[in-house]
Amino acid sequence: MEWRPVRGAGLSRNERPDLGRLLTENGVSVPVRHAVSGIVSGPASPVQAAALGDAIAGEDLLAVAPTGSGKTLVFAVGVVTRIAGAPSIPGRPRAFVVSPTRELAIQSDEVLATVGAAEGLRTACFVGGGSIAKDKRALIPPVDIAVGTPGRLVDLVTSSALRTDDIAVIVLDEVDQLVDASFREQTEILLDLCADATLMSVTATAGAEVEEELRRRRPSLRVHRVTTTPDGDPPPAHSAQATDPAVTGSPRHLLILTTTDPSSCATALSARCRRALFFVPRRDSVEPLRAAIADTGVTVTGISGSASPTRRAGAFGALASGTVRVLVTTDLAGRGLDLDDIGHIVHVGAPHSVHDLVHRSGRTGRGTGSAGIVAAVVEPHDLDRVIDQAGAAGMTVETIDADAPSSAATLGAVFGDPIDLPRQRRAPAPRSSTRRPANSRVHRPKRKKRT
Repeated sequence: MEWRPVRGAGLSRNERPDLGRLLTENGVSVPVRHAVSGIVSGPASPVQAAALGDAIAGEDLLAVAPTGSGKTLVFAVGVVTRIAGAPSIPGRPRAFVVSPTRELAIQSDEVLATVGAAEGLRTACFVGGGSIAKDKRALIPPVDIAVGTPGRLVDLVTSSALRTDDIAVIVLDEVDQLVDASFREQTEILLDLCADATLMSVTATAGAEVEEELRRRRPSLRVHRVTTTPDGDPPPAHSAQATDPAVTGSPRHLLILTTTDPSSCATALSARCRRALFFVPRRDSVEPLRAAIADTGVTVTGISGSASPTRRAGAFGALASGTVRVLVTTDLAGRGLDLDDIGHIVHVGAPHSVHDLVHRSGRTGRGTGSAGIVAAVVEPHDLDRVIDQAGAAGMTVETIDADAPSSAATLGAVFGDPIDLPRQRRAPAPRSSTRRPANSRVHRPKRKKRT
């Protein structure tokens, strides 16, 4: 096993290398450096300090770091630097970026398009749920970087709309999910077709089995595991996060509420949230909880994996713009999505695994500089299971009996008082003027003469 030194990990923000200088030292072109500065500036995050050099050099790598730590920029700069300077042929891109969800693919495409434009590279995004004929038309002009979900990319390859002859780099974003049962078959097809390409893989959680799977295909794989937050703070010394290689970062504290009625408890919590994600374990649980929250007057929407692409985009947009305060969802929103100012994450029911707990909880606190509040609302028989998950994620735990009469005061101290946002009144419709201009004429139909 080859471990790479994590330059900058564990250092304070002021001690870490400047991102612009780090790019310069690794030979990144001026246009790309300028494009990156338009996205982020200042000190490099620990994972950027650790992995950017290998990504730019075209090494096979696995970067495991907390959510929101800048992993997308690592592979974006690496991909653009590796394929810049040579023209692409229509239908034969030179890089694949594979993401498990539509939303994550679109988000990655936006970053790649910004960085790639500095070198004159063109990106295109191909995801399920849309017209494959439209995707084929998008491939008529040359595409340098094809971003997409594994199923749609495989469909385009098998229909001969995409060829993999020129693929120099393949990126697996959220690699632990891509090699899991749901996407394993399609991911293996793409990896087999791109056997000679550089492999870049990133995630927030990857156990030994994921690393072994990647190393089987790329024996020279370089692994970077960063157990610090984006600000460079180390995990608590007593936490499993400091020793468990599968878990690299999450919010530090979990509030566990035990109750015999998790749905009613979560509904009551929604009144204390200004912008929140409520995660439920199954898609058939989304609508009942959404309806219950809506009945209290809190603006809310809900989506699951069965929602159409348009509805999913509308729901995320409504939460981001503040049109709704709460989004009820499944693990659809649990990975990679960069949603700013999410103040609360509420797990309604026990998460399926510690990885789900880490990824879901990582949606909070982005863009605010604070960690946000993460809570789990569970029945008493699930308490030990969630405590074990939190311990594996390096999170401290506080438990509250939500059914106890004194719990309201405790929740008020943690969540704050219920928010009473004023309802926005519709502006009155403009009244049409009945006054005619002085020089206007009134045209009336001529009356028929009586006979």
